[in-house]
Amino acid sequence: MDLEERDPRDANSRRILRRITFWSPVGICMVLFGQVAFLGLRPAWCERRRLIEAEAMMEARHARDLDLRAEIQRSLRARNDPIFLERQRRMRLHAPLLAQR
Repeated sequence: MDLEERDPRDANSRRILRRITFWSPVGICMVLFGQVAFLGLRPAWCERRRLIEAEAMMEARHARDLDLRAEIQRSLRARNDPIFLERQRRMRLHAPLLAQR
């Protein structure tokens, strides 16, 4: 007599155990993929999206700051130029005369 013929419950349990053992790598991989997908990738994608938006804001702010810096440098150069200072002084002297006309 074969073992399967002696106890059908034992044969069923062995068959189930073999199937579980056969499919366990697939199940383990699915569990790991689910964990990475829901606990690892989603937060990473959200963080990536947030960082991309923050990068765009920082680039705009940096461009504005560079423009402001260039404007300040032009103004400082002009204030140190004696010709510009003389023109400013003459404009202040003649502005009241032009306003009276």
